[in-house]
Amino acid sequence: MRTSEAIEEFMVSRGGLRPRSQKEYRKHLELFQLSFPDLPATSPLIQSWLNNFNRTPETVNARYRTIRTFYKYLHLLHGIPDLMLQVRPPQLKPKAMRTFTDQQLFILFSLTLTPRVSALLTLLLDVGPRAGEFANLTWDDITPDFVTLRGKTGERIVPISETTYRRLAALSNGSSHVFQGKRGPLTYEGVYKLVRHLCQRAGISGRRSSPHTFRHTFATNYAAAEGADPKVLQDILGHKDFRTTLRYIQNNPKRMARNHQRCTPLKLITSAAQGSLFDTTQGLKEAEAILMDKEVDRGD
Repeated sequence: MRTSEAIEEFMVSRGGLRPRSQKEYRKHLELFQLSFPDLPATSPLIQSWLNNFNRTPETVNARYRTIRTFYKYLHLLHGIPDLMLQVRPPQLKPKAMRTFTDQQLFILFSLTLTPRVSALLTLLLDVGPRAGEFANLTWDDITPDFVTLRGKTGERIVPISETTYRRLAALSNGSSHVFQGKRGPLTYEGVYKLVRHLCQRAGISGRRSSPHTFRHTFATNYAAAEGADPKVLQDILGHKDFRTTLRYIQNNPKRMARNHQRCTPLKLITSAAQGSLFDTTQGLKEAEAILMDKEVDRGD
């Protein structure tokens, strides 16, 4: 079967996806077609194709997932052997979640902002919507306590703070959409461009210059709060699989830091010094000196 024919048929079946997702599928499959004008006959050919990409493991993994979905479709509709069952995906190493620091958030919100941009940042930090959900927001979606978000996982109602509602309500503009760009409703790309510009003004660069970093920041801080309900966090974020939400709960740096301050054995030194018959301040100094001597002896 010609690869181009299979691709066109497959893309028709993906017609209900977001334009951005369709674009990614198309890009990966066209690369596949350049190497295989006809569908390859064996799995090792596909494995070699993936292995020879000089790209990050995340990029190669995205192409792997596209081809895997492509072959599942071909197997289901045409009985073509699913060669991807024998193809090994690239190994992905865990990475730290990218979030804004407290100081970076302070700088961002301290910038001279228009009411629209102020409301935009407030909503991003308050509930962590995806950029597409943010761009689709209409006035009918807003009530004093909730907003309705529509995205890749469907429609959901999430709570908002009083501050967020006040800043949104102040934007009434006669349009059906809450956030307007220069040529109409703010687009997905427009949200990214605006946040990137704000980050540049705040002196924030690199991978953190993204609206999705607000989503990570919201979820990480929400999960770190005392008494946070993991199921509520899943509902707010719109995750179908709780394992996705669990990423923000496990290895949460703020929760670990708070727990570490309570549990670190260094507190034993302080306690011992405080229980000394000598002056407490002197005891602390002596304890610190002991620690420093031991570190020098070890060559740390």
